[in-house]
Amino acid sequence: MAIKRIYAHASIYEELCAALAEEATKARVGSGLEPGVQLGPIQNKEQYDKVIGILNDTTAQGARILAGGRVPEGPGYFFPPTVVADIDEHTRLVQEEQFGPIVPVLKFADEEDALRRANDTRFGLSGSVWSADPERAARLAARLEVGTAWINQHRTTSATVPFGGAKESGMGRQYAALGLKGYMEPRVISVLKG
Repeated sequence: MAIKRIYAHASIYEELCAALAEEATKARVGSGLEPGVQLGPIQNKEQYDKVIGILNDTTAQGARILAGGRVPEGPGYFFPPTVVADIDEHTRLVQEEQFGPIVPVLKFADEEDALRRANDTRFGLSGSVWSADPERAARLAARLEVGTAWINQHRTTSATVPFGGAKESGMGRQYAALGLKGYMEPRVISVLKG
């Protein structure tokens, strides 16, 4: 459910990029056994190598690294929160699900273009729309091709609301009665009459 891409209107693009970079640099990366650590290592070497590969592709494409982007030396699969700006839409970071703490910020000029680009993916687990106008945001969120769309929030779930993706982001639902039915074993007994 983590945010994989951020689309920011041109009028707030630089301001949002700076704010995201500031937050990313505040995060403390390290062993979860150390007090104050907020972000531990990537779970395994294969995934760590994938994220490193995406970072290398991103820098080779000339994108602007606003925060992070330098892998700490030493043992462990630690990767700092990384914010990327001025990145091409067709790079690995934008096209793939990175499953690591690296996020691109992409500029848009009109909401139809942003919506088209947000939906132009094989994936569709979740998304969010942020706006001072919640009704306008709700209209846009209803057009996102995702299993769950939030307005002015992200990653809010409830045991009473079904959760699941669209497209290649999973099948079925978790949570609520609909999710519980996925764990049931229906039994059919068919009787021939006559």
